[in-house]
Amino acid sequence: MIEALFTNINMEKAYEIALKLPEMDEVEISAILTGLELKGYDAEVLAGFSRAILEKVKLDLGKVFDTCGTGGDRSSTINVSTAVAIAVSVFHPVAKHGNRAVSSRSGSADVLEKLGVKIEQPNEFAKRMIRETNFAFLFAPLYHSSFAKVVGVRRKLRIRTIFNVLGPLVNPANPERQIIGVSNEKLLLPVAETLELLGRRGIVLYGGGIDEVHPGAETIAYFVENSIEKLRLKPEDFGISECGIIPCKDSEDSARRIKNVFANAGLEEDRNLIAVNFATALYALGFEDLKENVAIFNEKVERGEFLRKLEEIICRSMNTSIQ
Repeated sequence: MIEALFTNINMEKAYEIALKLPEMDEVEISAILTGLELKGYDAEVLAGFSRAILEKVKLDLGKVFDTCGTGGDRSSTINVSTAVAIAVSVFHPVAKHGNRAVSSRSGSADVLEKLGVKIEQPNEFAKRMIRETNFAFLFAPLYHSSFAKVVGVRRKLRIRTIFNVLGPLVNPANPERQIIGVSNEKLLLPVAETLELLGRRGIVLYGGGIDEVHPGAETIAYFVENSIEKLRLKPEDFGISECGIIPCKDSEDSARRIKNVFANAGLEEDRNLIAVNFATALYALGFEDLKENVAIFNEKVERGEFLRKLEEIICRSMNTSIQ
């Protein structure tokens, strides 16, 4: 398999490599991951790896949406994609794929735990959560246990690998639509092309140094529908004034600030950050007026609907009658 790195790798070859990766020893896994990082990988490689990983974790939750970033931007923002996922579940079923913090101060699993949500939701539990609340959290280590050895090697290598990019692409529920934030502008088109190869629709974006829509700078996005369209999003497109981003200290700080926004009492910077990302998520679902989407966000905040949705998710997730 290692010799394959010295040739052009198409989707089928990438699929074969990824399928056999968990069976390799640590030296072979390390060589494959390091070699791919040095060689580089395109949409065919990303799609092939994604297909192989998803083959081991099929989960039918119906037509769901996901909001997930690759992480690695080291900006220490609050957990925007998690807040947006909760808010979007008021409108559409959301299967949020995520993990604990790796390169950030707070991962999606960490902040949901601090909010009071049970993060270990196996198949039947996740199905019940979608049915009862429109929201399920798919904790990556629970669903991708067959790649545990690969995770161990990645920790020892301490370098960025293809798996940093794969996180949003290997949601076990295989979302019909999703929004993906990337940590590097160079990843935008390959990840957008990967979505297309996987038969999904959505938006891939990079916002001026963060893997979110930036409320104070231009965000470059690729809209994947029947084709791939490049978009440039500015704060004025959302009807907001430019504002900065306030870093979070840890998952507890992130949880508190998200809850404050939902309670109509949060920082303006946090509210704008979540609002523009929520508006973009709705755009991916077919709501094409970004300013109207921000108005919807503000209305729901003022009426307490997002806070009630969060409380419902917490309550239902702690009902452990289904394990």
